[in-house]
Amino acid sequence: MTYVSRSFAYAVALFATVMLGPTTTFSATLDEALRASLVNSAELAAARQSWVSAREQIGVSTSTSDLTGTVKITGNQSHSDSSTTSGFKQSQYASAAITLSKNLYDGGQSAENAKLAEYKLDAATASYSNSEQALILKTIEAYLDVVKAQREVSLHADNLARLESHVKAAEARVRAGAATPTRIAESKARYARAQSDAIAAAADLQNADDKLHSLTGIELRDLSLPAALSSLPATLIEAENIARAEHPNIRKAIANELSASQQFNTLAAAVKPTVSLSLSASSKDKTGTAGDLDDMSAQIVFSSPFLTTNATRAKSRSVSASHAQSKFARDEAIRAVDVDLRSAFRNMNTTKIRLDAVTSELEATRLVARGIVSEVTFGQKTILDQLDAEQDVNAAELRLVNAEHDIILASYRFKAAMGRLSAVNLGLGDVLPSLTNLPSPDDMFTGTIPITK
Repeated sequence: MTYVSRSFAYAVALFATVMLGPTTTFSATLDEALRASLVNSAELAAARQSWVSAREQIGVSTSTSDLTGTVKITGNQSHSDSSTTSGFKQSQYASAAITLSKNLYDGGQSAENAKLAEYKLDAATASYSNSEQALILKTIEAYLDVVKAQREVSLHADNLARLESHVKAAEARVRAGAATPTRIAESKARYARAQSDAIAAAADLQNADDKLHSLTGIELRDLSLPAALSSLPATLIEAENIARAEHPNIRKAIANELSASQQFNTLAAAVKPTVSLSLSASSKDKTGTAGDLDDMSAQIVFSSPFLTTNATRAKSRSVSASHAQSKFARDEAIRAVDVDLRSAFRNMNTTKIRLDAVTSELEATRLVARGIVSEVTFGQKTILDQLDAEQDVNAAELRLVNAEHDIILASYRFKAAMGRLSAVNLGLGDVLPSLTNLPSPDDMFTGTIPITK
């Protein structure tokens, strides 16, 4: 077996290992990959449960106006034996009391705390949208990386086959005395470099496959190249207006600012007067009958703080600082989104121009290569010239693959920069239930009496 055939066999074996691995695979579109990723993502599942936790905090906010009940039971039994008094004595004592309490007026704490919890839920909703968008973009990038790597592997394999034929032809010409060994060396050098590039491309494909598999949980092969997104804003001003209104980072920053502002209201409500009603019933049983007592009472209590404590002042300063911080964070979120959006807009337009240029370049290199092949036939060009021209064609084909990859990815990144790369906007709203339809977690308390399961 010659050097060329041994090397080529090794390359083919590597491609077969990469492209036909032991794991069961099937063809898939980008839509199917995204659906699998949404279902498979533990990070997204965690974000959904975080949203449920924020929703349940609305119920926690009513704690200052909830009806509470307490039961207190006390029992005592004593034995005494005294030589100086009446000798041995035994006494028993038992008491039980039930108290029901409720704030008739809690200073507005429940209402203010509920409003605060709703702002925090808005922030959690925006945070989930951000997680969902990040996952979708990550999956799109991984999917397109696999498609690009598959196409590059195919182009490198074609290039290897072409260069192998050139090496064999050079060997035949040397044996016939029509060429020198230098020509064989030139052809083998180009073949060795192409083989190295092909092996690197195969490794890149395996890496891209691993990343996509980790996101989707399934092996995908023979992926189809999706089209670039259409119906995108034509002007930067239109895109900025959309991003200001819809981007999750801006929505979260605004919700956090409203939440920080609401802290002033909750603090003010906490120091307002309260009116509470309590009903209690108690029974005491002692040795004999003189100490027995049954009692029922009701009381209304008006309570109002009249001193401002150091803790209250510190809390007020803390709330003020948090509110100022939230304003700066909102401005920073808007700035960052604007910068990313402008960059994504320019990149998308640049990739369109680059794709047109690469397409024209490929057509020109193919025309040149065909012309040089004809000139080689008539002795006007050398085989080395033909190899150079064919290599230019291969390089242009690889650049076209990258340009088509970049323009598709740029369109999705531009949509993400506007905050619109969501499951609903991509027609995937049926994959997972909406946040509002998520069930509440199991309650560890079985009923009115706080006894855990």
